[in-house]
Amino acid sequence: MIIKAPPFPQPQTGPSLLETAQNRLQVGDVTQAEYCCRRFLPDAPANPEALHLLGLIAFQAGDTARALLAFGRAVAVRPDHVRAHANRAGALQRLGHHEAAHQACLRALALDPALPALQQNLGALLRELGRAEQALKAFRRSARLAPQNGAAFHALGNALRGMGRLDEAMEAYQRLISLHPAAATAHGNLGVMLQFQGRLVEASACYARALAIDPSYAEARSNLGLVQLLTGDLAAGWVNHAARWETGDRAASRRDFPLPAWNGAPLAGKKLLVWGELGVGDEILLAGMVPDLAERGIGCVLETAPRLVPLFARSFPDVEVVPRTAPPDPATGRAELAAHCALGDLGRRLRPDFDSFPRRPAYLAADPEKVRVLRARYRAEAGDNLLVGISWHSANPDHRDFKSAPLELWQPILELPGITFVDLQYGDRSAELGAVRRKFGVTILRDALIDPLADLDGFAAQVATLDLVISISNTTVHVAGALGIPVWTLLARQTGFLWCWFTEREDSPWYPSMRLYRQRTAGDWTPVLERVRGNLARLLAAR
Repeated sequence: MIIKAPPFPQPQTGPSLLETAQNRLQVGDVTQAEYCCRRFLPDAPANPEALHLLGLIAFQAGDTARALLAFGRAVAVRPDHVRAHANRAGALQRLGHHEAAHQACLRALALDPALPALQQNLGALLRELGRAEQALKAFRRSARLAPQNGAAFHALGNALRGMGRLDEAMEAYQRLISLHPAAATAHGNLGVMLQFQGRLVEASACYARALAIDPSYAEARSNLGLVQLLTGDLAAGWVNHAARWETGDRAASRRDFPLPAWNGAPLAGKKLLVWGELGVGDEILLAGMVPDLAERGIGCVLETAPRLVPLFARSFPDVEVVPRTAPPDPATGRAELAAHCALGDLGRRLRPDFDSFPRRPAYLAADPEKVRVLRARYRAEAGDNLLVGISWHSANPDHRDFKSAPLELWQPILELPGITFVDLQYGDRSAELGAVRRKFGVTILRDALIDPLADLDGFAAQVATLDLVISISNTTVHVAGALGIPVWTLLARQTGFLWCWFTEREDSPWYPSMRLYRQRTAGDWTPVLERVRGNLARLLAAR
């Protein structure tokens, strides 16, 4: 945030060159503003206000390096120039010099600690430096100093949201709404908080209010679509969620092929280019619609994450599977292609309601030779025990704190006899595995030759060897469900953005082999794991 210079006092004989320069800058006339400022400087080359204004002009013109130089000259001439120090911090931040920007901001605050915008700038810098608690303190000070400033509460709400303190974030957004009831983004952000907490009716109302104020507000429309999908209104949900391609985060990741978007019509013998989006788990989930295209007589080229190419190519033998690369694979530019479609947008055409789910037992196929080798290895270790794969941690920064179920809580399950547990967790979790071994006397089988992150085809073969998978919501459950392996998925209460599990269901229309175990109270995994233990004990008894 650039802190503008205060208006100059009105001269007695008409505007000065410096005042004219400032006035022109305020109306966006950067060229004329710089012209006036440079005409003024020869007569007063050390005037700190002129040097500061020249920095503002350069910053607005996008020349950050020149702005930084001008702000530096201003503070050299006048070391107590608060706004020049503050704006020098802004220029350093734009150039990526965050620590230097932090120091410049502290220098400005030493001169004027009661300037709300400075506290807000400090908070933004501290967030980028990963100092969340310090940033939060700065945002709180900004809000206290300017209790009528909506921007302060917007920044505070965003900081709290990023730290997972959703109730406090809601209070900040509600304060912002009280100050600016016609601010669409305030209603949209409050809706996000409510959606995270599973308060879907209230979230929908917030999005509706935001869209009534600003019908072009793509984030609100996309999130409304997620709520509709989650609650089973699939037809409307797919349509509204398509607005995600107009949001800042997703617009940059959209694949812009020189083809028309598919409208669901037959392609007269030509093929459809389908391209994956989001993460690997999402691509596996949505790839369940690819066989539907063949059933409709539509051939396709599927562009996907490179790690998924071997698995998808084996599973969809009638589809040409190519890796997502830059520039795109030549196969994506063939003349036989008539249209393109994101994997998620296939749902609008192929999954308009729950009756349209085909209930396929499986649609992915693991490498049979890899499965044979791994099964022999694991059976040598497990004997006649039930082979159960487990995964308990999410690396997703938006969801990991509530999705993850710490391994030490699994004690009632891990101590059941007649089971050999196989670690399906990606990443290094050796500390947790060691703690379980020491505390509970349980050794969980870890296959060092399988890397779920680097070798998804090998990971699919590993999952295919198992009798059962028990996991939180992550890529593991999508792999197991798509392979048709029995899988019990542990769901946190805050599933407001994990739309694919819908609400209240204990089954998944995407994966017939899946059973859902939902938290009834946010953060409380104990009853969930007790239900899993009971069902697992009954499964063992039935064997």
